[in-house]
Amino acid sequence: MAYCGIGKNGRKASDEVKYAYMLHSIPGFGNKTLFMLYEEFGSCSEIYNAVDKDIRKILTAKQCRAFETAKREFDVEGEYEFLYNRGIDFYPYFSGEYPRRLKDIPDPPFGLYCAGKLPDELRPSVSIIGARNSSEYGKYAARLFGEKLALAGAQVVSGMARGIDGIAQRAAVDVDGESFGILGSGVDVCYPEENRFLYDALISTGGVISEYVPGTLPKPQFFPPRNRIISGLSDAVIVIEARQKSGTLITVDMALDQGREVFALPGRICDNLSSGCNQLIRQGANIATSPEDVVEFLRRKLIGDAGVISKEKDGGFEINSERTAPDYKVSIKDKTENSATAPLVPLSDEQQKVYSEMDFYPQTSTAIYDKMAAKGINMGISEVMNILVELCIMGIAAGNGGGFCKKIT
Repeated sequence: MAYCGIGKNGRKASDEVKYAYMLHSIPGFGNKTLFMLYEEFGSCSEIYNAVDKDIRKILTAKQCRAFETAKREFDVEGEYEFLYNRGIDFYPYFSGEYPRRLKDIPDPPFGLYCAGKLPDELRPSVSIIGARNSSEYGKYAARLFGEKLALAGAQVVSGMARGIDGIAQRAAVDVDGESFGILGSGVDVCYPEENRFLYDALISTGGVISEYVPGTLPKPQFFPPRNRIISGLSDAVIVIEARQKSGTLITVDMALDQGREVFALPGRICDNLSSGCNQLIRQGANIATSPEDVVEFLRRKLIGDAGVISKEKDGGFEINSERTAPDYKVSIKDKTENSATAPLVPLSDEQQKVYSEMDFYPQTSTAIYDKMAAKGINMGISEVMNILVELCIMGIAAGNGGGFCKKIT
């Protein structure tokens, strides 16, 4: 297929976008430098054609050398064509497609690379974040919130990381929802590799997004800055599990600076993975007791009395007479056959009775038996023990040593 200057989403790539891509690709040109140049010269083509003495007023000597090298070696048309042929779009800050949510945050990215598509401006968006080494309780909650919010019509944004992020995004994709992964690498680099299936699914149904040039490998220093994009693209941030000192709380700080609403999942006071969430709640964060809590917030924030998606002066969406409330689903649909609230394998009546009394925290078979007996369920202790073994074999429960057993799905 011949290159015609049209991106894969039907977006025509102007010369300004191509020059912006060239400038964004220069080593040592960060957001601050690029915005200074743009403010001084008014366009990327003017920056490219600026005379040496004017450029030297803004750039350091090292940056000037990098700029001159790029002008000699960077084929503006050819490099953009190569980017397009790899299925990657580039959206500079000044383009009409650049996300409006990001334009108002502190330190917005000068440009975004995207494989797939960007989030829909006229639909609600939530980020679900949390610990990489999550508990079974956290995994369950991540699936529940990811699935139910996607079914409610929200776009799920996260970092595609192992643990809570990836679990929530996978749950959204599994119910045909849209999810967007914000990477601490180039969009052509899948990290972690174990989330390759999710990475491919996001590109097919949603998108993967990064401010880093394609080919950039993940580094620890890249992840805190990318977190401001995760929260910036969201109307609400949901924290599933976090320790008191964790990278997740960095995202929360950024979300608060951006004026985003924060929800936290409560947990037991003795669990380290819930200490950060409990602290957030103590400091005034919303309590996320169910996905419906978040859906109700989105309904109040994003749906006007006239039944159209609207924008208040302090942020959100603009009133749009072409898009009405039915386009934004505001109630959670029941999808029992693939619900995060029930095991994904069929259970007999006896197995369901035992499973219903289990927890994501280990319990003895005797404790489960006592809970069932208190409800008048007539089942012997040996039968309870046998069913627990069956549930472990089925992969929805696990022994924890010392006769303890817990749910794992």
